[in-house]
Amino acid sequence: MSLDKQTLCIDILVSGHVQAFVDFFYLTHRPEVEPTDDEVPEEQVGIPSAMLPLVKTQLAEAEVARRRGDTQAVFGSYKQLADFFTGLADQRTAIYFWEKCLEITQLTSDAEGEAQATRSLGMAHEASGDLLAAIKQYEQLLRLTQSTGDVTGSQQANEHLFVAYQSVAAEREGEGEPHQALEYREKCLEASRACGDASKESKAQYNLGQAHEGLADTEHLKKALGHYEQYLSLSEKAEDVEAQGSACYALAQVYQRMQVRASSSSAPCTHGRTSGAHTSSAPHRLSSLPPRRSYSHTLSPPFCVWPFLQSQDAEAALTNMQRYLQFAQSSGKLTSQAEACCALGVLYNAQNDYASAVQYLERYFELARSIGDRQLIDKARTYLGVARGNSVLPSFMNVVTNDLDALLRWKNRRTPFEAVR
Repeated sequence: MSLDKQTLCIDILVSGHVQAFVDFFYLTHRPEVEPTDDEVPEEQVGIPSAMLPLVKTQLAEAEVARRRGDTQAVFGSYKQLADFFTGLADQRTAIYFWEKCLEITQLTSDAEGEAQATRSLGMAHEASGDLLAAIKQYEQLLRLTQSTGDVTGSQQANEHLFVAYQSVAAEREGEGEPHQALEYREKCLEASRACGDASKESKAQYNLGQAHEGLADTEHLKKALGHYEQYLSLSEKAEDVEAQGSACYALAQVYQRMQVRASSSSAPCTHGRTSGAHTSSAPHRLSSLPPRRSYSHTLSPPFCVWPFLQSQDAEAALTNMQRYLQFAQSSGKLTSQAEACCALGVLYNAQNDYASAVQYLERYFELARSIGDRQLIDKARTYLGVARGNSVLPSFMNVVTNDLDALLRWKNRRTPFEAVR
């Protein structure tokens, strides 16, 4: 034991502050605690020697105030200690003193002090990485402020809950628990609405749409559409062009997935395993729209025989993707324009509108060359080749099946089909 700690401990005992001595001793002689697998490792924090007298004084004053029944002074001393350890990033000790503050306010029915201690306790748990414990405190804070009619306090509690719910949802998604993540995304949306902050609600709507879309069944896809539409509406009110573009892309993707799901039972997707005369004359289907964030750098399977997209869902997908292209052009972002042109080429190809597919995929190829991404250029070249092949496939099959002379001229002299018809 160093002389300073020893001297201070003796002073506390001589002055008769037994509880202060116990607290001070444990604070200055803490063993290193190994974190469990579920806990975030915490740096061992020591109290600077120059600050030891301050800790001793506050502990002693808290004990004296408790003896004379001055709960406000007790609360004040423990609050200073909690703030002190928060400043040292010693969240474990800060939590200990905030819990003492909370205990005092509950014993004295101090609603304002209880709300303050509950909020601070939640923030300390959040800083330590224990998000579930933080959420428990923030939810209690919300109940407290609602019971007292504290509108500002309720809004503050919902802001904390919004951040905490969002963090837990992201954790659950990373752990492969999409249904649990969805629950927290829904809570996040509820908290964002209670905050009265349109930007938070907009973000929550988009994230909740992503969560529903990730589950991929028809019911969840329909719910994803609703949230993306709300996201688009909020983005339009905020005049956020980039967010409007993201909303349109997301809507187009979901509409296309819904159409594919509705049609796949009658015309399932195959990857090169069909057989017979039908396969030889069937146009190649380009892959469906991949997630936007990985679109520019992901080579998805180049050929897929999707069912024809001819429903209202397909039209909605095209409409939203064309809007996305307009937003991308207004922003001047080449990567976003390439995403849009590729997606439109895929959609038109799926509808057998090969002239439009070639038009957009040619733009996609030129944009890929302007960007200079080799992987993107290779993908654009492949997609454009497929679309061009699909555009001449009907005339080729007509020659093969009905015009033997034209086929022989092409075989012998490479005379174009158009020139011999």
